[in-house]
Amino acid sequence: MNHRFKHFIGGATPVLALTAALVGCFSSFSVALADAFSGVLFEQPSLNGVEGNFIVPRAEHIRPPAGAFHMILWQPNPNRSDGMLVPTDWKAGEKTGFYPAPPVDKHQAGYRNAPGSSTVQIDGDTVGAYINSADLSGGSHKFKMMMTPEMSMVAPAQAHPFAQAGRAILVSLELQVPTAVDAHNAGSETYVSADLMFVDPSRGTKISYGCNLFFNGHPHREPGGHIRLDEDSQNMMINSVVGLQNTWLTTEPRSAVSQSAPWRGWKLFRFAITEKNFVDALNALNQRGAAGKASVNPGDYAFAKFHLNAELHFRTSAAELGWSMRHAKVMIEDSALVQQ
Repeated sequence: MNHRFKHFIGGATPVLALTAALVGCFSSFSVALADAFSGVLFEQPSLNGVEGNFIVPRAEHIRPPAGAFHMILWQPNPNRSDGMLVPTDWKAGEKTGFYPAPPVDKHQAGYRNAPGSSTVQIDGDTVGAYINSADLSGGSHKFKMMMTPEMSMVAPAQAHPFAQAGRAILVSLELQVPTAVDAHNAGSETYVSADLMFVDPSRGTKISYGCNLFFNGHPHREPGGHIRLDEDSQNMMINSVVGLQNTWLTTEPRSAVSQSAPWRGWKLFRFAITEKNFVDALNALNQRGAAGKASVNPGDYAFAKFHLNAELHFRTSAAELGWSMRHAKVMIEDSALVQQ
């Protein structure tokens, strides 16, 4: 057995050690940003392979740690009693668009070391995943499947991006989604959204702010967005679409718009949540009867998490999704500098 993979086929100790080492550094960094008018809230780091940067929470019985960027698999491997993945060296780039540097089995892990098996990729400034519902023949919770890159902020040091008037949150990332197979219905669908979580510490309100980048087979979506409760997390969800006119999100002119068909090759997405966008969204949340009135003061909210919500549903038909992402960044910016 290659010693490089003792974590993700055995135990969580390396991840927790890495987290402890990074939390202190990130906490100091976040505190410095909390009172700054502009600055970086999150910037995707360079990672040296799967080991120590990948977590299966339901197999390892741990919460995803705060203060470290990592990939998360929410559906344990049914082929192993411990639920963990195994090193793989098949050309998963045929599905994700990304080909890691050799040794490939340092940068890839999957349900099986075989072509077409669900696989995670982590190499340098790029992460990717291919998920195939065929690997979960016994189903899964609500027939969902996801591998997601995530960065949770350390709670005591979470910045309040709108603490000063006139701020905006600017998000940028490069994405490709070469593989998407589904039946184009609520029981079989594939999509990718950038998701930012905001928390009001005094009220306990948690809001997932979804910004859709890809929704397979939906070329004629209507402008606007929707609000609903996520039953699993109990977070309120405010969802809109990059590139479609709405009052909750501002798309920059040089940004790609949300795609409705798979593509190969990097597209740059750049969009903002201005103070006005955020207030409009909070008002809409309250108007639509959210449980417990949320504060409409944007300064009450801390930025708690960034993740790429790359997910498929397969209740009514099989589905596949392959994607890769690089150069993700979340910044505080002056609203006057956001191009509208």
